[in-house]
Amino acid sequence: MSQSNQHRIFRPDNLLNIKARRSDMSVAEMMAKSHQVMADIAKDYPQWLRSDLKALVAANKKLRAEPHNGAGKPDLFRIAHDIRGQAPGFGYALAGDISASLCQYLERTECFEAAELHIVGAHIKAIRACVLQSLKGDGGATGQELMAELTALIQRNE
Repeated sequence: MSQSNQHRIFRPDNLLNIKARRSDMSVAEMMAKSHQVMADIAKDYPQWLRSDLKALVAANKKLRAEPHNGAGKPDLFRIAHDIRGQAPGFGYALAGDISASLCQYLERTECFEAAELHIVGAHIKAIRACVLQSLKGDGGATGQELMAELTALIQRNE
């Protein structure tokens, strides 16, 4: 058998043209439009963050009601994960950092006793502070101190 018969080259159809619309706008115009859309969404983000905070509080109540079976943990993780991903993009980096810390803690915590519930609650209170005080960016010195306190709280419990 010759080498040319040992393999075949498949060239799949390019279906991108079907899935993506063509535009008459330039790249600069598309970027400007996308920035405007993001700015419009950013105006509503504080309300979204408040809604996420309410959902976090509800999931935490569920966890506190049934700590031994982890009820509420999946919801807590999902909501914190959403905040972790969204908040920095809308100017709330500190809320994102706190949520990332909460996600990491939830990932490695199986059993929830009083100390673990306290740590989860401390993260939620910190996110609440970001929301109530409209702490944008990394929160400056206050944000650094808050993150240091959460980290120390976790380390004391390990």
